[in-house]
Amino acid sequence: MARFKIFTKDLARDLGAIIENIPDGVYITDKNANTLMINRAYERITGITRAEVLGRNMRDLVKAGIIDRSVSLEVIEKKEPVTIMQELRSGKKILVTGNPLFGDDDKDIALVVTSVRDITELVELKDKLHERTLEVNRYLAELDHIKTLQGQKKTFITKSKKVLEIMEIALKAAQFDSSILITGESGVGKGLLAKLIHESSERRDRPFVVINCAGIPENLFESELFGYEPGAFSGASAKGKKGLLEVADKGTVFLDEIGDMSLRLQAKLLRVIEEKEMTRLGSTRTVKLDIRILSATNQELQGLIAQKKFRQDLFFRLNTIFLAIPPLRERTEDIMPLVHHFTGLLNKRYHMEKKFAPQAAQFLMMYSFPGNARELSNIVEQAFLISKSSSIKVDDLPFHLRGILDSKDLMVDAENKSYNEIINLMEYRVLKRALEKYGSTHKAAKNLKISQSTIVRKMKKLNMKVGDDI
Repeated sequence: MARFKIFTKDLARDLGAIIENIPDGVYITDKNANTLMINRAYERITGITRAEVLGRNMRDLVKAGIIDRSVSLEVIEKKEPVTIMQELRSGKKILVTGNPLFGDDDKDIALVVTSVRDITELVELKDKLHERTLEVNRYLAELDHIKTLQGQKKTFITKSKKVLEIMEIALKAAQFDSSILITGESGVGKGLLAKLIHESSERRDRPFVVINCAGIPENLFESELFGYEPGAFSGASAKGKKGLLEVADKGTVFLDEIGDMSLRLQAKLLRVIEEKEMTRLGSTRTVKLDIRILSATNQELQGLIAQKKFRQDLFFRLNTIFLAIPPLRERTEDIMPLVHHFTGLLNKRYHMEKKFAPQAAQFLMMYSFPGNARELSNIVEQAFLISKSSSIKVDDLPFHLRGILDSKDLMVDAENKSYNEIINLMEYRVLKRALEKYGSTHKAAKNLKISQSTIVRKMKKLNMKVGDDI
């Protein structure tokens, strides 16, 4: 136990000088809790002056509201060291530790020496950390509810051999942190594939942050991406803001429509990828990041590079693994599985049991779907909601679709035919009609919105020749 001994006059003077210059606050009381001494640091930290407390009892100071709780009184009561947190009348929070000094008999307390430290900043930092944790949790909750392609999360509906090969590569790549570039027309499911990669990776329990590079105005994009410090620019929040890249720390960032990002932001993104760090607007402090980058575009990035609209070095950084999803018109075997899937989701949502009639399904098989799976989803939902019976008929399909596909001679009798036979016959009749109307594979391809090579390949598959009876 600490003991209090009588010092010489000179030693007492020197000890007083030492206490006076200690950076932590010091508060000394006798065994009855009467205030004997405080140092300059105590006055600075607490805002309480010597004149207010010297000679006064701690009980009176608590009653007067100068302090909310006295550690000296608790030390005298317990006869052992005590640490508490005090809140002063100014609202400042301090950490107070009181230690008893015993006399020669080791039984009676002679003095209580209290040290004081200002922890207001620490408490504020703790509160800010708590706020940030709540903020991140909110982002996680919101991002977890992001729906892609009519609620699909982990299942990419396909029977296409090419798409299945792409998915196999994607799932293998998901186990690593390499950057992945996904290309394909709008609506083919690039975002869905990115979500699938994230959920198949070790980062599945971390944030998945989607950033639409085409959907955020240029003047706001940088602050949204990197965040900013308080007062970084006119109109900035007084509290500052964490950017989406920081929100995604330890998780995955999906940069959708990356081809629309400005060259200036491309340079900053390249630094993030290479240095694994970023700087908020208005700050000089770098923030370390641990993120996995997935990106997607419906544009030809090589062409943008040639036009000096996209950085080649960034392209190479993003393109470690390349996945190109073909449009729906080049994988017609996926149309009916998707129709059944979307219809099933709607049946479940509305507690119904609807299905597409064979002729309505044939109409869908003949359409080229320039909007891909997203357009197919919208068409299915519109027909589902309009139909008045459990069977969705041709008349329930959108008018523009019926206008394009209004020739009844394209219909086939589905009875006693397999799924593949129906598809082949429908493709044969669509190609036959297009070649008759336009006269060449090039013109037919242009009007059907598919490549000429696709028409040639399908003709070969169906044993069609340009000189045949078409």
